[in-house]
Amino acid sequence: MKNIDRMERSFVVGSLMKRSVSAFILPWAVFAFSADCNVDFHRKYQERTAESSFSWKKYPEAREAFEKLAATAGDPIEKNMWQARIAAAVGLQKDKLEEGLALAKAIDDKPYSIYAQMEIMFAARDYKGIVSGFGTEDIAAWPPRRLAILSLFTSNGSATKDEDIRSMGLYYRGYAYYKTDSGKAAEKDLEKAAELINTDCLNVAILRALAVLEGQLLRNKEKAFSVNMKITNIRGGSKWDPSFMDSFLDAADYLREQKRYDEALDVLNRMRDIGISQVQYIAIAKTLAEAGRIDEAIAAYRQSVYVHDSGLISQAYFALGDLLAKSGKTDEAIAAYNKIIASEKCSSVDKAKAKKELEKLGKPAE
Repeated sequence: MKNIDRMERSFVVGSLMKRSVSAFILPWAVFAFSADCNVDFHRKYQERTAESSFSWKKYPEAREAFEKLAATAGDPIEKNMWQARIAAAVGLQKDKLEEGLALAKAIDDKPYSIYAQMEIMFAARDYKGIVSGFGTEDIAAWPPRRLAILSLFTSNGSATKDEDIRSMGLYYRGYAYYKTDSGKAAEKDLEKAAELINTDCLNVAILRALAVLEGQLLRNKEKAFSVNMKITNIRGGSKWDPSFMDSFLDAADYLREQKRYDEALDVLNRMRDIGISQVQYIAIAKTLAEAGRIDEAIAAYRQSVYVHDSGLISQAYFALGDLLAKSGKTDEAIAAYNKIIASEKCSSVDKAKAKKELEKLGKPAE
């Protein structure tokens, strides 16, 4: 903003002076503004590099990068943020948990101190420690605090986003409550965390934890479905993010249980927007079969065996063979089971099972 004001002042002064003087002042102001942009870009690059090292578990490198950022921080709050990242980079290293926790406890700012401790304990799966240590902490009442974090599963895969430590603190504690069977407390924290989150990939992770909590611990299938549907409407998801993909599949499963087949197919077909997957085709085929659309189900199973981004090829061929056999297409069913036996991607257990299916059809394996 200071540079923008400087440019505006230069423009006003230039308009009152001779053209030759004006021609000098305005370009110099633009240069100063560009220089500050370059500094900001370099800072973001340093942050992205540091967080990238952290995400790839190169903790010593991350610590060194965070220390440089802390040394050049613009104010005490920013310095505390990088000290929190330093503590995590130490605490997540093998046999350095206590050292990391000590660094986290020494941070002057309370929110950053507690957040860093929870991040380390969460990575160590010390869920009981998080609940017993910070169960009474009013995390939602913390003042907003910046958290520079690498956003995974994005289009460029390396964007550094600014997140609020309140959302992540609530997520860590909410998940800890879930793992210690405190369903309602977990629900409260995760719902609040989802309200505060800014980053799509982290929003998916938080909402997915909430969906699993509702479905498995609280046995509220309707609410789990609602949360999963909310996840499917988040833009920017990736087929490489299991939480994102599982939400589509679980939402479709719920709709299929309700015999709402067209709605289930709509959810599954929307997965095409984030990339074709074998598990998607299998789910589509299963839904079509349950809806009585047998020929379409067979076609979908045939498509599924040509998508090889998961280990489900045996499952696809078994389902295809079973459906073909039940439809009276014995020769085609035999061919499907022989594909399992001939495939290098299928296990010996699956091959043995395929041979038994062939025996039922009166056609020993070739």
